[in-house]
Amino acid sequence: MLPNNHLTDPQIVLWLDGELEFPAMNAHMRVCLDCQDRAAAMRVSMEEFSWTYRDSLETQLPPAAGPRALLRARLESYSAARNPGWWDRLFAGQASIAASLMVASLVVFAVLAHGRRGGDLSVPKNDLTPGETRNVSVDDVCAAAPENSGRSVPVSLRQQVFREYGIKDQRPNAYEVDYLITPELGGSGSIRNLWPQPYSSVWNAHVKDELEERLHGLVCAGQVDLATAQREISKDWISAYKKYFHTNRPF
Repeated sequence: MLPNNHLTDPQIVLWLDGELEFPAMNAHMRVCLDCQDRAAAMRVSMEEFSWTYRDSLETQLPPAAGPRALLRARLESYSAARNPGWWDRLFAGQASIAASLMVASLVVFAVLAHGRRGGDLSVPKNDLTPGETRNVSVDDVCAAAPENSGRSVPVSLRQQVFREYGIKDQRPNAYEVDYLITPELGGSGSIRNLWPQPYSSVWNAHVKDELEERLHGLVCAGQVDLATAQREISKDWISAYKKYFHTNRPF
């Protein structure tokens, strides 16, 4: 039985980093909305931490293999003790070791989080959303008023996008069904150009909106070719943001 029928914060941190994957824990995370919400909040905090301190920490961070191997050995030594209270002994009897390993795990996760951004849908899955354009010219995209560019996504199409990505949480404040190539840059309304972009991640829908406005302005000013803008935003919009805003993290 897990303490108080919920995972502790240290356990959730290690679970997020893939260090605790016991069947009972995975089963608990699948059904416990409280632990899921806490895990989601921790993941966002880790990503924000990584972009705030990445430059200073990356050169100081020790290799992760040693702490991870020690942690796994400790967990294996306790895995046979399936009687009640073994979770308590693991995180109470070995408090100092667990705490230090948790901190090391948190730092490793935070510094490397930018490499895992596909897991939280900050970028779309390429096989589902490679991007698709309409046959338009620069004059077409620059002459059209933004409100007439076809940004509204029909409810039925939104639901189909969520189904393709396996998302059951369809609250309006959780995701924006977004165009990979914005209509203002000639993006089509095809499902191959749509994905559920989260509002809660560091690289979220609001940040991408800033890039879309910047690229539209550059294209219409003749400073960036339309095809180039379409290709860069569909290939890796986060890299495009860094390039055109000259920064490694969102403003």
